[in-house]
Amino acid sequence: MYKKILLPMDGSECAERAGGHAIWTSNVSGADIVVLYVVDTYFLRSAYLPNFRGELYDSLQKEGENVVERFREKLEENQCKGLCKGVKLKTEVTGGKPYEEILDTIRVENADVVFMGSTGRHGLDRALFGSTTDRVLRSAKVPVVVVP
Repeated sequence: MYKKILLPMDGSECAERAGGHAIWTSNVSGADIVVLYVVDTYFLRSAYLPNFRGELYDSLQKEGENVVERFREKLEENQCKGLCKGVKLKTEVTGGKPYEEILDTIRVENADVVFMGSTGRHGLDRALFGSTTDRVLRSAKVPVVVVP
């Protein structure tokens, strides 16, 4: 069974649904959940003004903290309703290329499985750069559960 679940979150509806599956799986298997939010610093390089880039990074960092905190609250609410018991949660907000950070976190955290949404918040992400989910699927050495 699973010991550690990685849950990349971006605030999208698909990621939220993946979070529900991660909670259920954790409850059944006793696995810990690592929630990861990645600020896309590759995207930030296109910001020409250094001051604007810093402000934008700070804003996205804060957004990431809010996303993982909302998941923590959802988990606590489910525990209080008796839907899951004793799920251990770790959260991380980091910066980099999202798929690279996800793959690195799989390795560093020794994750057994990844639950992630099929699409993120950015509709153009897939068309312009290739889907983060697709890249993780192709490169991960552990099972990746994609939730629509």
